[in-house]
Amino acid sequence: MMLPRRSAMVRPMGKLPVLVLLLLALAGCAERWTRPGTTEAEADAMNAACTDQSRLAVPQQLVWQMVESSRIERDRRCWRDGGREVCRVYSRYIPPRYAWVDMNTSPRDAWRRECMRAQGFSFEGYRPLRLQ
Repeated sequence: MMLPRRSAMVRPMGKLPVLVLLLLALAGCAERWTRPGTTEAEADAMNAACTDQSRLAVPQQLVWQMVESSRIERDRRCWRDGGREVCRVYSRYIPPRYAWVDMNTSPRDAWRRECMRAQGFSFEGYRPLRLQ
């Protein structure tokens, strides 16, 4: 009996690669806040100040929570045996994954947005992040 070839293995794509790509796409964007007579640098500085104030006003509230449910992964492995292809499906149990999650992320972000609005800024969408 021959060992399975690596190229013959088929692995289903999980959610993790999609999540990583989405986070990388979002990490390359920055919020655009505008106010008449204010430069982009001044708006970014005010946004940073509001972010700092929001961290003080709405502290972290960490809870231990399931972030990924359990699942069964199936892996199909095929190989040649005496001129015919033989395939076998292997199942593997993946237990649920738990992590500390900050329950105040959304209220803190809402506080920061309200701080920007109170300073006279209006949200205009997202712009590409400029690395300098």
